[in-house]
Amino acid sequence: MLHAICLKIMMIYPVFYIYLLLFMISMLGVVTANNTILLYVFWELTSVSSFLLIAYWYGNRDSQFGALQSFMITVLGGLAMLTGFIMIYTVTGSNTITDIINDSHSIANSPLFIPIIIMLLIGAFTKSAQFPFHIWLPKAMVAPTPVSAYLHSATMVKAGIFLLFRFTPILGLSDFYIYCVTFVGLITMIFGAINAIRQFDLKGILAYSTISQLGMIVSMVGIGGGCCSTAHWRNGKGI
Repeated sequence: MLHAICLKIMMIYPVFYIYLLLFMISMLGVVTANNTILLYVFWELTSVSSFLLIAYWYGNRDSQFGALQSFMITVLGGLAMLTGFIMIYTVTGSNTITDIINDSHSIANSPLFIPIIIMLLIGAFTKSAQFPFHIWLPKAMVAPTPVSAYLHSATMVKAGIFLLFRFTPILGLSDFYIYCVTFVGLITMIFGAINAIRQFDLKGILAYSTISQLGMIVSMVGIGGGCCSTAHWRNGKGI
């Protein structure tokens, strides 16, 4: 019976579910890609699908503004990440992530190491709504409620944290990376928590509490608490 009800809903809103399916495929591509170019392509596809879903009620000006703002911030962050990947390729000569990680000391000894860190951090921080790039997430909550709950509090916003986890074996060789990630994460956590208690609508609370929790996880990554941040992540999502 529940299956039949779901099918009826999908028949009423077919475009919505096509956009949602596009996002699901893109997110799976992000977490399974072992090539930096593929990772970038799927990364930007999550931004495109997010834009389409936020702007689903295209007659609403708030939806238009929220979609455009989130798209601009996350896409520009993705371009910064791509710049970092290009610099990594110039050092290692490889686009395969496992090969890049195995050659981490060559990257750490390169004069491009700090620029690489900065570019990848911009990509991660924009996607995971870290301060000062957090401004897109509250505006994105004008999307239909399933989008707010699925994309903008559970999955897409974790892509930046996934990027940090993926490349911490390389980037973590720098104290600059450790201090930067920890500081930004803590600032975001405090800022999000303070703003969450000042909200009067459910989606506003969801947005800022999500920002705060993302900041907490990022700060744990920064202080080397990979196990702690993973435990917090799994506990928060009931996995």
